Amino acid sequence: MKSAVRQALALLLVIITTQVPAAGNDYLPSDLRARVDQLKASRADIPTTEINARVRAKLTWEWINAYALNGGYLPVNATQIIAFILGSDVVTPAMIRALDETITEFAFLDNFPDALGSLRADTGPYVAGSEGTITQTYTVGAKQIQTGGGIMVARHFMTNFGAWQAADPTQPNFMSVDSSNPRVSFVATTKPMSGMHGGFRNTRPTLVFEVASGTLQPGDVVTLTYGDTSSGNRALRMPTFSSDLMPLPLYVAFTDGGHFFSLPIQPVRVEGAMVAGVTGFAPSIVAPGETFTLSIRAKDRFYNRATGDIPNWRVLKNDEPWLEVPATGAITLTETSIAEPGTYHLTLESTDGNFRGDVNPILVTAEPRERIFWGDTHGHSGFAEGIGTPERFMLWARDDARLDYVTHSEHDIWLDDAEWEVLRQNVREFSKEGEFAAYLGYEWTVDAKRGGHHNVLFRTPENRARIDAQFFPTLSELYQGLRATADPQDVVIIPHAHQAGDYRQNDPLLEPLVEIMSQHGNFEWFGRMYLKQGHQVGFTAASDNHLSQPGYSAPLGGSLSQRGGLGAVLAPAAGTDAIFDGMKQLKVYATTGDRIILDFSVNDTGMGQRAPFAQNRDIRARVIGTAPIDTVTLFKNDAVLWQQSYLQNKDGRLNKEDTYLLSFFSSSEPFHPHDNPRGWRGWEGTLEVHNATLKSITPVDASFPLQSVENSSENPNRVTFSTKTRGDSSSYLVELGDVQRSTRIDFDLVETSESGGAPPFYRPAQRVPAESFSLRLRDLLNGEVGHTQVIDDYIDRTTLRRIIRDGARELTIKQTDTSAKHGDYYFIRVVQANDAIAWSSPIWIGGHNKR
Repeated sequence: MKSAVRQALALLLVIITTQVPAAGNDYLPSDLRARVDQLKASRADIPTTEINARVRAKLTWEWINAYALNGGYLPVNATQIIAFILGSDVVTPAMIRALDETITEFAFLDNFPDALGSLRADTGPYVAGSEGTITQTYTVGAKQIQTGGGIMVARHFMTNFGAWQAADPTQPNFMSVDSSNPRVSFVATTKPMSGMHGGFRNTRPTLVFEVASGTLQPGDVVTLTYGDTSSGNRALRMPTFSSDLMPLPLYVAFTDGGHFFSLPIQPVRVEGAMVAGVTGFAPSIVAPGETFTLSIRAKDRFYNRATGDIPNWRVLKNDEPWLEVPATGAITLTETSIAEPGTYHLTLESTDGNFRGDVNPILVTAEPRERIFWGDTHGHSGFAEGIGTPERFMLWARDDARLDYVTHSEHDIWLDDAEWEVLRQNVREFSKEGEFAAYLGYEWTVDAKRGGHHNVLFRTPENRARIDAQFFPTLSELYQGLRATADPQDVVIIPHAHQAGDYRQNDPLLEPLVEIMSQHGNFEWFGRMYLKQGHQVGFTAASDNHLSQPGYSAPLGGSLSQRGGLGAVLAPAAGTDAIFDGMKQLKVYATTGDRIILDFSVNDTGMGQRAPFAQNRDIRARVIGTAPIDTVTLFKNDAVLWQQSYLQNKDGRLNKEDTYLLSFFSSSEPFHPHDNPRGWRGWEGTLEVHNATLKSITPVDASFPLQSVENSSENPNRVTFSTKTRGDSSSYLVELGDVQRSTRIDFDLVETSESGGAPPFYRPAQRVPAESFSLRLRDLLNGEVGHTQVIDDYIDRTTLRRIIRDGARELTIKQTDTSAKHGDYYFIRVVQANDAIAWSSPIWIGGHNKR
């Protein structure tokens, strides 16, 4: 083992042994207290430099973790700057300044524990997407706030509150400040703020109420009102997503030009609005007559759990009336069974007729050898740069998303030791054997040059130490650290492409899976690169949701511009070990969130496995979709072996009234090897139908609110549209009437840009130029016509296909292959008419495993 890894492991043991506060009132053990006091005393004479920054960062790490374990509140970026310093080749002046500011803040808190004062807020609940007024009340502590000091009203970069402003009290989202001290006045100004309470990777001007005259004395009360309506104006627009801890961060500076100290974030609650839809969840595979739980979830228009009056429900089984279910709340659970084998599609209707939704398909089969368990191994809360509490994360996974398994995988660069213990305790409390498996884990967080982001999962929560980026900053060190501290059979590592994992490296005992889809986009290329390197890995998907909403996630925008994915694990029964073993054994597949049932085998060998060599390969697949199946593609050794479109109408006719699928596609593959992926490509503009009637145009994926369409009030054949793609297609269903051979659709795309995601190192995000073009129905070839737009070497494509209106939702596929070599591998990709995708894990034939 490398000496650096030995040193990091030794320090990890030191930290573990110093986590218990010393006796008495001091939260620091005596040895750590002496070293902290020496640091505080020496800073005036010995400034922080590139030479001593790492030593001071390690000491600060111990210090702030002891503070957190004692119940102290940590500034959101305190642990991150330590990770940057310890993991970087060069310590920059900006890193040194940030470390010094962290030391300054904790030295102040150490010396003057009563100086900050206290904060309370009107916690709600407020209704998502509504308007309201929130107040936060700050009581000045033992230290005065002098003229030039003040309160910074920061904004978490992921909240979508209305843009509060202090300039015009007659306009919406106005914010005001008042004080109980009549001799104090304030002036609104701005100061730059970075990190999660600012511009995240960049700075953002942030509102500051600066003391213009007077001095705020201990005990004075300052009231900040978000959405002040005293001038008859509209209030503050609330975020569209619900949360039990919607952050409204505040910072206080005591002097002009002084450091802004963090105040603890208050638990402002935002809940869902009135019911606007319904979704159901059920097991994917059950035995005939087996009792199972059907979950009916009423949702608002933003996918939150609905509030207010909830209607009763009617359940249809394969379009025939089946059950009447009285609502017991926003989430209603009912026990039921199905006697006869077969495939069943359940539909939910409110008894008042206002709402209708679907349940995932159910396969009823006698004595199933394996069942499908759905989970999310990658999601975040407010413990990292996200929003919400860890408790809310688990409740959402278990109750709202009805997952079978989950991992709350916070970024290690933002995790402190106290938070790690909370995550461990949550796993203990929420796991219920045979019903819900929660796995302790975290996200090892370094940039792509050092190995990229990897989620680390543990089989059990007991005696698990983080091998974190602060002390293990390269991928080889992560592998070594985990092998040194855990049995490899109890660890699963999953790299992902957003901050791209290094596909040249793979530990076959630790890293069985690759995440190829999340809210950040679709990254099939990423999994294929692992296979091309000779690694034996399976494919999974996850949400990477940052709002404590694992497993059932609506897009937020920015980099998180699509719904979250799901991983399917094949196992004989539910259970912590059974599901974990399924991941270790590569018995998995990935979907973009729809619970598509997928069975794939080669010579009777299932997904993720290696079959004995045979010249003849009998390839079989069965797909039961949540929507009509569009295209199935069979890959062999990274090339398309066979492909079939089941939705495309190739009869060569043009009917007077016809249905078309309009799709936009852009690749997410990096332009340069080992770079981060290409960002989201925007598609915005207008389309106009000529020599036909545009009867309707609708997005095919109702879960994708960023896909919009607006009809022209002046021209019924003209619409304005907007969508995004990143490694997949975004499609619209187009109904045309009065079709002729001369029918065409004219497109005028405006200039957009690539956006979102971890910034590429070598190819910056590019502008996408405006372009105009036409698609003519007379040019249809096998039912398809398209247009390509070349940006660098990327070929972005707009496609119009004539389709069958109601395609099959269930298919059985049989193919053979006789062109055979040892080590060949096969996998399939299934695309549905609603743009949902499922990918099997590969199956290898002959050859040998990597050791």
